[in-house]
Amino acid sequence: MLDDAQRREFYKSHRDRDATGYKTKHRRQYDREFAALTGADPTMSVLEIGCGSGLFLRYLEDRGYAEIVGLDMDEHLAAALSDLKRAEIHLDDVAALLAGPLDGRRFDRIVMLDVAEHIEIAPLTALLERLKDFLKPGGRLMLRVPNVESPWGLRMFFGTFDHVTPLGPGRIRELAMLTGWHCEKVAPQEPGRAFRRFKERLVNGLLAGLLSYHPEIWTANLLAVWRLPED
Repeated sequence: MLDDAQRREFYKSHRDRDATGYKTKHRRQYDREFAALTGADPTMSVLEIGCGSGLFLRYLEDRGYAEIVGLDMDEHLAAALSDLKRAEIHLDDVAALLAGPLDGRRFDRIVMLDVAEHIEIAPLTALLERLKDFLKPGGRLMLRVPNVESPWGLRMFFGTFDHVTPLGPGRIRELAMLTGWHCEKVAPQEPGRAFRRFKERLVNGLLAGLLSYHPEIWTANLLAVWRLPED
């Protein structure tokens, strides 16, 4: 079995680093899944952990967010992110960045999209505990992860050896408690198109009616919003 360092190098060796084409559908998606879900607005500051080739950062720029910061461990992403106009990009180990150039800074929203499942539970809990120091009062942390409680999420999770921490609604809530957060909401990531959304809800509803035991959330991915307990 690969250790953490070997997995990181393997993942980086075959990662797609092409700049992601930002489209209107992405604006609508993040309006639903980020702005509406977390109550964010363009006056806010946003930190993205694991920004990849920058799709979400392009959304934040498009919507005019006041302060945009993206972090990723992959130093080879610089070219894919070079078209960003206002986003502040740091490419290095996240723990080192939090202890270095970002130490003492605070954000209204922190976002981790398809990141938590890549981190072993011990370093993941350490990271989530550390991120509490980077949130402004009233701020929110948003996560998107494969939903292993759903049969549709199993392929999403087990499709790569780089996914090491399985998460579903129950584990997301427990992880929040373990790391000193309050899980405010857990939501499905549904299709953007109304007809596909209707079809999936119909199929999942029929299955739920036929089965004595079924997932709380059926979608392959789930979205979670956390806040600090005193907020």
